[in-house]
Amino acid sequence: MIARAEDAEKLNRKLHVDLTTAQARVAALESREVIAVEALKQAKDEHIQKLMEAYLAMDKQEHPESSQDPPPELFEPLTMKKIPAPSLEVKEEAASTPPAPPPSEELQEPVQLEEEFDPVLPSQSPPEEVINISSLLTHPGDVSD
Repeated sequence: MIARAEDAEKLNRKLHVDLTTAQARVAALESREVIAVEALKQAKDEHIQKLMEAYLAMDKQEHPESSQDPPPELFEPLTMKKIPAPSLEVKEEAASTPPAPPPSEELQEPVQLEEEFDPVLPSQSPPEEVINISSLLTHPGDVSD
């Protein structure tokens, strides 16, 4: 009975050592994975930076006029300009101008069209001839002279 307990204790210690070793391996692998992921991110960022630089250099070659700095007036803040009030002469002229005459009676009557417009809806239109496009296509073996 004591021998069995000692064997079980030895097995338990061995399993504990194996578990600790496995956990250390996992931690090392996770650390390597983090390092690899960070290296990939850095390489990707560097690659993107190189692509952007190449694109900008190519764009400057293709469009040299657009590579110049834009005129500074494009970036000046917008300001409200004060519009002067109408002068007294303009106000007097507006007051002395008679109002427009009312529309004449002729224009108020409905205008008759020479011909009544009768729209034809698609459901009422006669069916159009349908052409099968595949019948118009010829295949190299089907050509007959």
